[in-house]
Amino acid sequence: MNRGVERQLRAVLAVVSILAAGIALRAERPRIYAIKGARIVVAPGKVIARGTVVIRDGLIEAVGADVNAPPDAVEIDAAGKTVYAGLIDFHSGLGLRRAQAATPTAGGGRGGGINLQALAAQQTRETPAGALHPLSRVRPETQATSLIVPFERENSDAQRHRNLGFTAALVAPETGIFRGESALINLRDGTPATEIILKAHVAQHISLEMGGGGFGGGGGGGGYPGSLMGYAAAIRQTLLDAERYQTWKKRYSANPAGMKRPDTTPALESLGPVLDRSRMVIFDLNRADDILLADRLAREFNLNAVMVGSGHDWELLDQIKATGRTLILPAAVPERPRVDDADDAVEVETRDLKRYVNAPQNPKRLFDAKVRFALTTHGLRNPADFSRNVRRMIEAGLPAEAALAAVTTTPAEILGVSSMMGTVEPGKIANLIVTDGDLFAERTNVQQIFVDGYEYKNETTARPRGDPNAVVDPIGTWSVTIAFGGRPITSTWTIKGTRGNYSGSSETQGRSTDFTRVTLEGNALTVTQAAPGGRGSQEITVIITGETFEGTVEGPRAATVKGTRTAKPQGGAQ
Repeated sequence: MNRGVERQLRAVLAVVSILAAGIALRAERPRIYAIKGARIVVAPGKVIARGTVVIRDGLIEAVGADVNAPPDAVEIDAAGKTVYAGLIDFHSGLGLRRAQAATPTAGGGRGGGINLQALAAQQTRETPAGALHPLSRVRPETQATSLIVPFERENSDAQRHRNLGFTAALVAPETGIFRGESALINLRDGTPATEIILKAHVAQHISLEMGGGGFGGGGGGGGYPGSLMGYAAAIRQTLLDAERYQTWKKRYSANPAGMKRPDTTPALESLGPVLDRSRMVIFDLNRADDILLADRLAREFNLNAVMVGSGHDWELLDQIKATGRTLILPAAVPERPRVDDADDAVEVETRDLKRYVNAPQNPKRLFDAKVRFALTTHGLRNPADFSRNVRRMIEAGLPAEAALAAVTTTPAEILGVSSMMGTVEPGKIANLIVTDGDLFAERTNVQQIFVDGYEYKNETTARPRGDPNAVVDPIGTWSVTIAFGGRPITSTWTIKGTRGNYSGSSETQGRSTDFTRVTLEGNALTVTQAAPGGRGSQEITVIITGETFEGTVEGPRAATVKGTRTAKPQGGAQ
C-alpha cells in the first residue's frame, strides 16, 4: 500500500476512534431509580404509608408497598420522606422570550376611540412584516412553542420553580388582547425546546387585564383600545370577523367558481379551533367582575372558557358560581396595608382592608361553593412566596388535599394530560418530588426533583430551625450584617409591635424599607422585605440568642445574616 495513502487511512481511523470515544463519554447513564421506604402520596387522599417508586427511562415503572428495587436501579433511601407527583403551574411565562410587537395601532384616549389623524400619520411609517391583524394587540396566531428558549443549566427560572416542587408549567405569551396559544412544558435544564414540550396548542389566551384591581397588574400593552369597553369590543369584533372568515373559507373551498378569493389572515385562521370548541380559551383577568364580562363573551360565542381569578373572587361568589366556569387562582395575597402610622392609615380604604383579611379564605370559599379551581404562581411578585401563601390558605380552612389537587390532578384534568401526569402511577411521566415532610407544612423542604426521570437536587439555602418552645423578645433596634458571597452589607433593623402582631423596617445606606411581614416562632424570627432590584420579595430567618441572632437569606444565593441588638424599646443602649 502506498505510504501516503496508509498515513491518511491511519489519520481517518484515529479521528473515527476519537469521535466514537466522545460519543461513549457523552452517553447517558441509565435513568433507573428506586426510591425506597418513602411515604407515597399517589393522589390527593390516596397514600401508601411506606413503599417504593421505580423510575425507568423517564417513566414510572412500579409503585407500591411490596415493590422491590430492580438490580440495575440506583437505590435512594427515602425513609422518613414523602413522594408526590410533580406540581403543575397552570399559568406562567417561564422560558419564553417576549414576542416582538408590531407597530402599535393608533388609539384614542380613555374611551378607546380611534384617532383618525394618528392613523393617517401612521400609514406613512414602515409597515410591519407579515400578514398581521390591523390591531397590534390581536395576535392569536402567536405560538408559545416558537418563543421557548431552552433553560440554562444553572440558576435558571426552571431551577427556581423546581425548588418549589413544580415540574411542568403551562407557558403563554403575556402581552396583547388576543395573546396567542400556550404550551405545556417540562422544567428541564440544558435541553432543546423540542424535548421539553409536552403538549402544544393548549389554549388561546385572551386578556381583559387593564391594570390595577388584582395582583398581576396589566399586560395589555400600549395603543388602541385603551379602555375595558374597548377591549370587550375588540374581542367581540375579532371573533365575529373570525366566524365570517371561517364561513367564507369553507364556501370558497367547496366551490370557488365566481367567488372572490378570501384574504389569508393567520390571526382569524388560528381562531377556527376556538370557535368550534376544540381549543380551550383562557381569559386573563385581574378583577372579579371581569369574570362575569368574560363569561358573557364566552356564552355569546359558545367558547370553552377558563377564567383567571383575581384573588378576591369571594366578593361575587354567587355570580361566579352561577357561571359554572373553572378558575385559575393566583396563590397571591395582597401586601399588608400600612396602618401602623396614623397618617398612612387614613389613606387606606376599607375595601383594601377587607381584601387583605379575606384573601387567604378565597380558595376555601370557592371550594365550599364547589367551584373548580387550580392554583398558579401567576400574579406573584416573587414565585418563592407560593408555598407560604398556600399554607396560609390551608390555615384559613382550605383542605390540604384540595390544595394538593389544585396543583396536580385538577390542572392535569383541565389540560387533558391526566394519562401522562398528576399522580404517582405506573406508566406516567416520572415527574416527581421528594420532600422531608407534608408538602405545604411550615418547615418542609423539597429535597429531590425528577423531571422526565432526570434527577435534580434542591440546593436552596434552607431556613434555619430554632427552638419552637423558646421565649424571646425581638423588639428593639438591631445592627445587622448580611454577607452575599463574602461581600458584607450592613443595615439597621427596627422591630416593634406585640406578640403575634410584629412589624418593622430595615435601613441600608440611608434608605428605609418596611418589612411586609414579621413573624416569630419560638426563637426563630422571620422577616419579609422587597428583594434587591425590586425582583419580588426576600425572606430572612434568624435565630435569636439573647442579644444576638444568626441566620440565612432564603433562596438560591447563599447568604449569612448576623445581628446584635443595640437598643431596646425604651432607647437604652446595650
